[in-house]
Amino acid sequence: MTSLSLILAPLMALQGVGQAPVAIANDTPETWTLEYPRLIQPFVEDYRRCLSGRMRQVRGEADFEIQHRSDVPSCEEVSLQAQDAATAALAGRSEYSDYSADDVREIFEHIGRIHIARGADLDQQFTFFLDRSQAAQEQYEENKPRGLVLELHDASVVKARTDATAEAAEAAHQRREQETEARGAND
Repeated sequence: MTSLSLILAPLMALQGVGQAPVAIANDTPETWTLEYPRLIQPFVEDYRRCLSGRMRQVRGEADFEIQHRSDVPSCEEVSLQAQDAATAALAGRSEYSDYSADDVREIFEHIGRIHIARGADLDQQFTFFLDRSQAAQEQYEENKPRGLVLELHDASVVKARTDATAEAAEAAHQRREQETEARGAND
């Protein structure tokens, strides 16, 4: 038996009897878990769809938590309707008699908190990548070549090269002067 089958076996057994817990989870870097009766899943999905269906604006700053937080009041009407419908659905089933309207409200409030936490997680990821790119840029700036690369030699090397080419340079100079004098005499 694999570890995956050990995890899935109880969930599949619960699903067979109609008591499957439903979880909303994000594995990294933080885990959010919410269990609720499968019977109210359509109402939970309506609320989650309202929360996640909002437009996000990427402005180059970490403000996703603020944007996600503003979704909760915007979807309050959808949440209240879904809570009423979920409470009514649970009230009609004897196996869910231990779920009160307050329990259902807490489920929906928890979904809102998870939504806000996802926005905060996006902010953390954004900030992390921004910091890493800034550090990489700074490292590049520190190590990049600064324009023309000159060879700097010891003075003895420069003197040796000058001495070796001095005779040839003097001969070339004398030739040019002789050519200039010859042209001047012909004029």
